[in-house]
Amino acid sequence: MSEQLSTSIVVLLGGGHAAGKRTAALSIEKQLQSMMRDSPVDVHIINMNEYTDHEQSSVDPSQFPSSKSAAITVRKEDKYKIPVLKPSRFNFEKLKRDLKELDKSSNTQKIVLVHGLYALYDKDLRDMAHIKVFIDSDADTRLIRWIRRDVLEGKTENLETVINAYLMGARVEMSDYIFPTKEFCDVIMPKGPEPNAVNLVIDGILLYVSKSYQPQRTDLPSNYLRPSEIGNFEKEKFDIQKNKFYQLN
Repeated sequence: MSEQLSTSIVVLLGGGHAAGKRTAALSIEKQLQSMMRDSPVDVHIINMNEYTDHEQSSVDPSQFPSSKSAAITVRKEDKYKIPVLKPSRFNFEKLKRDLKELDKSSNTQKIVLVHGLYALYDKDLRDMAHIKVFIDSDADTRLIRWIRRDVLEGKTENLETVINAYLMGARVEMSDYIFPTKEFCDVIMPKGPEPNAVNLVIDGILLYVSKSYQPQRTDLPSNYLRPSEIGNFEKEKFDIQKNKFYQLN
């Protein structure tokens, strides 16, 4: 069985397509770097899209057919041309090797944020992690974010191919492979990377930072996310032995 890395604090950020995984990682990184400006702790972001055995690790709309008509449609005759989206397109072994090498690269404590569709899929990868986060959002919101990202920002000009990529690829992949990983998480962000959710994860990360390097959070009141019914959150650990997770509703 894999064990948690000795000097690295590993945080896994998984979730659906266009749920806000990269946004959450960047937000956590920015706040940690601001808070720990004078400490020797390094923050690293790893995008799982860089660990794919294919050219595209996320859904590429150009792979999916579109009709010549103006209506958005899914054609039955194209079903055998649709690429099957599975977790096997990601190279988990290389990712785990790189995490171990990063851990050995120096004696400085590191905070490693791994984000991707299948961040919570591999058991050995989960065993390496200190905090496991599932970033959730309803399907309509994720689809709108996807359209805004790819169509409105100019990555593709064809709205229909984006819709078909969702209907024929991403939706099935989400229900079959990605959503089931939600049960392995410690924290759920049900509405994406909202500020309170990000702050909760940062508090969890700080529990693992060496005491000599821990910053004092003067930007927020000490009980801003700690109602009395939760108890002493400062002593809580995000681990599977607790047999529970925190969901922000």
